[in-house]
Amino acid sequence: MTQGDWLLDGRRREAAVRRIHRAAGELFLERGIERTTADAIARRAGCSRATFYRLVGSRAALIDALLTDGAAAVVARVEEATAGTTGAERATEAIVTAAAAIRDDPVAATWLRERGSIDDLLGGPDGVTALARTLTGASRPDSRDGEWIVRSVLSLVAMPGADPATERALVAAYVVPPLGLESAEVPRLRSGP
Repeated sequence: MTQGDWLLDGRRREAAVRRIHRAAGELFLERGIERTTADAIARRAGCSRATFYRLVGSRAALIDALLTDGAAAVVARVEEATAGTTGAERATEAIVTAAAAIRDDPVAATWLRERGSIDDLLGGPDGVTALARTLTGASRPDSRDGEWIVRSVLSLVAMPGADPATERALVAAYVVPPLGLESAEVPRLRSGP
């Protein structure tokens, strides 16, 4: 076989998977996740249904892969934004950055809108609540801190503040204090228009 044989070329496979992911993301935004079929994604990506299944496994596996990629991007963005911060400053930055990153990820935002409950998302001690505690620096033995953080992030995704400064001030004043972290100066909320 030649070196450029398409059956052996991993770059071509990766490109095809990216094309399927891109097509799925577009359709999820247009139709919603629940109303988007594997056939529609395959058609949009320009491949057969068999190729779709061979490359991504299933519609559920595709959704999981897109959400996993989105979650990894959120974590990376939060880690970058919180580097060198501690205490209340770290928690505030982590929460507002996570909310902004989720809002910026159309697949994650669509998935969250379509879910009626976040109970599956919260997970147990190894789930997203544990990750939220780690990223914010919340280290009290009360594991409910993680649920508070996740629910706070999701409320900001659903109902953003008027602007980033107002959102940050709300988080610093009302979301972070119950975590019992060292407090930096809390930004003042603007009063009135």
